[in-house]
Amino acid sequence: MVEFFLALDTNVGSWIHNLERRDIMLLGSLTENIFGFTGTYAKKQQASLAPILTGWKRWTEFITTSTEKIPKDGWLVNLRIAGSISTNTVEIAVSWNVGPHGYQRGKKEIHKIFEQGPPIICLQDVRIPKRRKNSVKRELQRVFPHHWIYITTAQSSKKDCRDRPYVYSVLTALHSAFFPKVTQMRCHHSKQMDSDIRKEIDGLLSITQAQTPTGTSFQFMNIYQFTAANPMGQTDMWTTTENWINKQKNNRIIMQGDLNCAHPGCRWDHAQPLNKDLGTADNKLEHFFKNTSGHFYAQQEHTWKGKECRAALDHVLTWNYHLPPQTTRPIPKSHKKFDHCQIWTQLPHLDFPKRANIARTTQPDFSQRIDTVIFKRHVDDWKARIKTQIQADLDENPTGQALADLIHKEQQILAKE
Repeated sequence: MVEFFLALDTNVGSWIHNLERRDIMLLGSLTENIFGFTGTYAKKQQASLAPILTGWKRWTEFITTSTEKIPKDGWLVNLRIAGSISTNTVEIAVSWNVGPHGYQRGKKEIHKIFEQGPPIICLQDVRIPKRRKNSVKRELQRVFPHHWIYITTAQSSKKDCRDRPYVYSVLTALHSAFFPKVTQMRCHHSKQMDSDIRKEIDGLLSITQAQTPTGTSFQFMNIYQFTAANPMGQTDMWTTTENWINKQKNNRIIMQGDLNCAHPGCRWDHAQPLNKDLGTADNKLEHFFKNTSGHFYAQQEHTWKGKECRAALDHVLTWNYHLPPQTTRPIPKSHKKFDHCQIWTQLPHLDFPKRANIARTTQPDFSQRIDTVIFKRHVDDWKARIKTQIQADLDENPTGQALADLIHKEQQILAKE
């Protein structure tokens, strides 16, 4: 029931949509009839040209004046049973490489992560082209209105197995209850860097700065490193991030993502000695840690699984801040085959407090809007009612004050009707 009362402060329509998407159809239908804009209550109000109340106003009216006892009792019982949501007692940060399916084909699994409401979500290899960037962002914010959504994307000159340009893209989502103020940062590149690599890094690296309700600032880096087969790209990516981190001084930084590199001892079933490219990539990771003085925990199990080998390629790194060891969460069995596991990291509760009121924006008051269809059907009745109240009783030579008084009176009558 907690989730419903939070929705009264934000957007009941989105909450109903989430119920239907989770196949809680009975509760969703009952709630739509009582609180929605297309249900029985809304249609009844429209037919009588009465305002449609929303949020807490509608809740107060429903509880105090509703005479439909049986529907009310049935809805409340169903809300207690099917609508009760168990909230997380431990806040987490989630990182996941969605490849090889990307956002479009991995949408169901991505929405499951959002539904749990983690403060930080970092997704890599979402493969969202630039032309769909805004539509995906609007879609996610419509279903999950409490998240700030940031998407970076770039198209590579290289082609994939279907002879299409490869799309580099990462998605960062921060929960507004934990981060009421968020700003996206832009990382500067070296002028000597290859222009194609510079463009690709813009789609592979996302940096956001967020502030908690207590005023503590964090920087979150969502990174999808080039593969070991692109050593020049990896070097340029490490150089770019290293320069950024070293300029931040005492800022708290949390980096999450697929680094396509592993710590010593974190590759399994690989041929020995390691392929030269893989060995070079792992050495670059160690060199990066040494130059930036970061903190990390070596994964004890694999996060990526190939045909014949496994490796821990997904990591969580911090600077000027410490986090507990992260855990690897395998993807539930599905007909889709994902390459990577999800990385879940526990966040210290005292450092990430949650606001009681999590509404980012006030819900529009639809009760003040005119339904043009209903109004057109009843316009003759409206004209008759107005005509009986507005009288042209001015003198032949009215004063300015008399005209103003008449206009004010007519405006009050029109507003009331």
